[in-house]
Amino acid sequence: MVALYEIRGKVAVVTGGAQSLGLRTAQNLARLGAKVVVGDLLSSGAGEVDKINKEVGDTVAIFQHCDVTDSAALHGLIDLAVSEFGQLDILINNAGILDEPLDQDSSGKRARACVDVNIRAVIDATNHALRIWNQDANARGVVINMASTAGYIPLEFAATYCATKAAVVMFTKSLAGLAPKVRVNAVAPAWVDTKLIDAPHIGREHFTIKMTGLLDPQMVVDQIVRLIEDESMAGDIVVIRKNEEPHLCKIPKSTDIPAIIGAADSGP
Repeated sequence: MVALYEIRGKVAVVTGGAQSLGLRTAQNLARLGAKVVVGDLLSSGAGEVDKINKEVGDTVAIFQHCDVTDSAALHGLIDLAVSEFGQLDILINNAGILDEPLDQDSSGKRARACVDVNIRAVIDATNHALRIWNQDANARGVVINMASTAGYIPLEFAATYCATKAAVVMFTKSLAGLAPKVRVNAVAPAWVDTKLIDAPHIGREHFTIKMTGLLDPQMVVDQIVRLIEDESMAGDIVVIRKNEEPHLCKIPKSTDIPAIIGAADSGP
């Protein structure tokens, strides 16, 4: 029987939590009994947190304005979980942005921002959470990263975005060996019905969306919850596509490499 990590009573930090998938994740975790620290650039996050607290009937969520590309602000957001709720258990690296087609980004500003938000901040936040957990021999943590099928499928109009999501995939896979103390997993959805797709160069009529369809955000959140709860999952990435059962990415984890190399060295 699979051992389950109990979400009730845990404390989670969700970046990019004021809307879309981040907000939906924060809402679901609160309903499951977690305390939640929501960070976002959007000030609307404060009102959304108030709604969560009213629904639950207690102060289980707090909001802090946060630019994840600012290390001090990002670390402060994570530290807030400890100062306000006494502990940190779950980190959801959800904040993310699209780039622009490179031939429309002559200064490279948007590409740099995409790298900073989508991968540099993921590494920075995970590293800071690890420092907190490593201070306590009994601490156990879970990190969930937001990858994408764009990390496996090259898209000319989103080259930098694809590169950052491929980096998230490899970052997650590479940290499998931190378990059982810290389990790092990721979800890799196709296009999700969120505001992200309303970018001028994407839009709901984009040919890739017509080909693949749009995922209900709750499908993604359900897999985030699964990756938190299932203690057998570490370095795992759940690929989510419309009209398919969610399945695990087949790229090897860091913990698989010794066996793979040993098999290769043994010869036929």
